[in-house]
Amino acid sequence: MKDLITNFESFLKSELLHSDPKNLYQPVKYILESGGKRLRPLITMSVSDILSNDSIKALPASVSLEIFHNFTLAHDDIMDNSLMRRGKETIHSKWDINTGILSGDVMLIISYEFLKKYDDLTYLELSKQLIETSRLLCEGQQYDIDFSNQNLVDEEKYFEMIQNKTAELIACAYKFGGIVSNTKGVNKQILYEIGLNLGIAFQLEDDLLDCFGDEKKFGKRIGGDIIEKKKTLLYIHTIKNLSKNQREEFEKVFFSDELSEELKISTIKAFYEDSGSVDYLKQKVKEYSNKASKYISQIEVDTNKKDQILNFSRNLLDRQI
Repeated sequence: MKDLITNFESFLKSELLHSDPKNLYQPVKYILESGGKRLRPLITMSVSDILSNDSIKALPASVSLEIFHNFTLAHDDIMDNSLMRRGKETIHSKWDINTGILSGDVMLIISYEFLKKYDDLTYLELSKQLIETSRLLCEGQQYDIDFSNQNLVDEEKYFEMIQNKTAELIACAYKFGGIVSNTKGVNKQILYEIGLNLGIAFQLEDDLLDCFGDEKKFGKRIGGDIIEKKKTLLYIHTIKNLSKNQREEFEKVFFSDELSEELKISTIKAFYEDSGSVDYLKQKVKEYSNKASKYISQIEVDTNKKDQILNFSRNLLDRQI
């Protein structure tokens, strides 16, 4: 995997050619060089490598997805008024909001430009998938915004939100790997379903790690979702399983702006554990992970390749809950 990432970083640096006007493209290079897990390009390259023994031809598709992902982050940071990302200033806080919007817009366009490096049929198939993913991601983002103004969030709607906002792009990354490796059509759809279920599991695990993970390993401050008053599945399940008096106490703490952050985080975490929400979330992670495994068993490739996809996919979720 280290070799795949090294090849990806080299290709990204050599092929990102736009530079003028500087105030448009400097922020683009700034956010793309600020790190990140490179999860989506790694998925596309790994799937292509497993299915066709060729990760190099997956490079343009992988770069497209990473640039697209960073476009969404640039705009998310503006909507969330986030000042820091990956330990660095966000684009709009380092420059200004207009720069953040325009640089995000051009990243979206560049992400599609990279797909033009393929032949017309492959370009068309990749573009259709990314267009569909783009629309669904916007729907997920809107649901997330709507939830911020609601005390009660429907669990089914929450799953629809994380599927659209997070899982669809991971599903796209899996399918991109199938498309560039020229695997049969049924396999491409199965890869999409693998990514969709893993993406949901990945986001649920992320919600859990945000509260109960190791800060050094997780790479983010523990309890950030609580401080930002995010209605994750932990919140939704807890609200649903508290008595009236307990719920009033929980909401008083959760929505408070006066308590110290340390006290607020520890109190809400105790509610999450005592209500059974932590175990419920772990159960859901396992459920969606198992769904992904079942889809992997259906791929029409030899057993060795199935095992490789299964091992790779399990490693994505091995983040020590």
